[in-house]
Amino acid sequence: MRKVKKVGQRFLSVLVTVLLSVEISGFISMAAETGALENSLEQYQEVAVLEAIVVEDMDVSSEIDPYTMLASCIISVGEESDGMHIGISTGTVGTASVLGVKDVKIWKKTWYGGWDLVATSKGGESYNRSNMGVSIVYPGAVKGATYKITCVHYGNVNGYTEGENDSGEFVYDFE
Repeated sequence: MRKVKKVGQRFLSVLVTVLLSVEISGFISMAAETGALENSLEQYQEVAVLEAIVVEDMDVSSEIDPYTMLASCIISVGEESDGMHIGISTGTVGTASVLGVKDVKIWKKTWYGGWDLVATSKGGESYNRSNMGVSIVYPGAVKGATYKITCVHYGNVNGYTEGENDSGEFVYDFE
């Protein structure tokens, strides 16, 4: 019975290897055919070359509705003797009646790849401005640990809008 089981397992492993080899070789030849077809099409297609006209001193009131346009939200991180310094800045196109950063969350990566929320801040806001920022100190930061910071930035220039931002992960190991 053991011999029959071993022979069956070997047969299945050989069969799977053959099937995988056949599919891989089929994929490679298919890619080669596609590349040859693209090259032959490129020779006969005309490419339109368009001219760009520079427009200066335009009257945007006639072409664009003056709704809020948030600029980038920039999260920067540094180290001082009292902990991790986090600077978050944002802006709008035009003067915002209110402009701010809220729901700031500091996440620390766990040993198993998840994220633990380790600190939060309500953020802050400014009035009648086109740019602003907040500065936060996290004294509990651990050297060598991986963190990420998330927040929401918002503004109101004839219409309220907000956007989410994520710093991406980084190792807190500044010298």
